[in-house]
Amino acid sequence: EYILYIGAGAVAAGGIISMIQALPVIFSSVVAGFRDLTGGSKGPSGSGSVPRTERDLPMSVVLFGRLGMGAALAAAPSLGLGFNLAGVAGAIMILLFGFLFVTVSRRLTGEIGSSSNPISGMTVATLLLTCLILLVLSEMGVITLSKEIKLLALPIAGVVCIASSNGGTTSQALKTGHLLGATPKFQQYAILIGSLSSA
Repeated sequence: EYILYIGAGAVAAGGIISMIQALPVIFSSVVAGFRDLTGGSKGPSGSGSVPRTERDLPMSVVLFGRLGMGAALAAAPSLGLGFNLAGVAGAIMILLFGFLFVTVSRRLTGEIGSSSNPISGMTVATLLLTCLILLVLSEMGVITLSKEIKLLALPIAGVVCIASSNGGTTSQALKTGHLLGATPKFQQYAILIGSLSSA
């Protein structure tokens, strides 16, 4: 009755520790992305620019994609989020936990392999944290815990679970592409097309 929660807590703690260890890399990537967004670096086609094998999607695509995804998740009636306070909080939790656990998934899959991707533990940890946040918001009087709000934790955990799985898969694809000399940008476009068409 309690081993599952110990495992989920261990995964969450491991995720937080891994996130802290990855912060310098994440920070440098974000800074480089914003530099690209503001035009502070040479474009991909410029002479003496970033090598072809180091070219990623532009940061504008990433930022607007995340905002668009958050809005689409809040607007999807089947997910039960909606454009209310609970729905916006749910979309923020998806983006936050997705960022945390996709980073963990990407790191573990890239360094060890896809067999070491603890998706189930990250999903349970997301469920626990989401329920805790919703309970705190209810105790503060920000939201009212109705049946729909209680069910809100399930789509949040489901989306984070799928994002973590895709993060690990993308990491494997990019690692293989790096070994073969592929252009990451084109791989990322292909992954986006595949994800959208399958969805």
